[in-house]
Amino acid sequence: MRRKSMPWDRPLGSFAPNRQGDRTDGPIYTALGRALSAWEGVNGAVNSLAHALHRHLPEREAKQAIDELDGLLKTHERAAFLRNAGASFLSGDFGRQRSAAAKFKRDLRNEMAAYTEWVARRNELAHGYVTEALSPDYEDPDQPIITVYALLPSHARADRWFHAEPEWNYLASEIEFFAQSFKDLDNRIERLAANVGELQLARRHVQPLRDSIW
Repeated sequence: MRRKSMPWDRPLGSFAPNRQGDRTDGPIYTALGRALSAWEGVNGAVNSLAHALHRHLPEREAKQAIDELDGLLKTHERAAFLRNAGASFLSGDFGRQRSAAAKFKRDLRNEMAAYTEWVARRNELAHGYVTEALSPDYEDPDQPIITVYALLPSHARADRWFHAEPEWNYLASEIEFFAQSFKDLDNRIERLAANVGELQLARRHVQPLRDSIW
């Protein structure tokens, strides 16, 4: 069964070999800077969410948890950390806010999945390089030779190159799409952090966890 396409998949056009690149280098470098900066915004939002999820703990325990997060360098490990922190937070009794807590559980799961998926695009941008190539101008009947630009995989990844051709290449417009998607993810995770603060007002610690919504 064919897998459903997802927003973080590589654009179909990026797989086309030797496709026409951008005609100037400014847009692609600008898009790269915007995308990588936007991803740092995502990391900031993740830290905000982590702090929010541990605010109900004693100060010492909360600090130990944040120190643990700081030592996790891989995105999937940080996402797992936040899912576990969410499970602990949601073990409380939220009373009339139970449905809001249940929605937060779903949203946290979805956004942590997006976080771990989008990082693949971030890594390709951060570790790729912009190449300039000479190509006929296919929009001009005389087809003069012009210089075009595209982001290609790093040559340090031999598995991304086949028969001297890259596995994929990105244009400025595609990188701009990634940048906007990173910003959207940043905003959604920040909203999760704000939701934790609202839920905290209704949270009461309970034992055992039998009635937990997690």
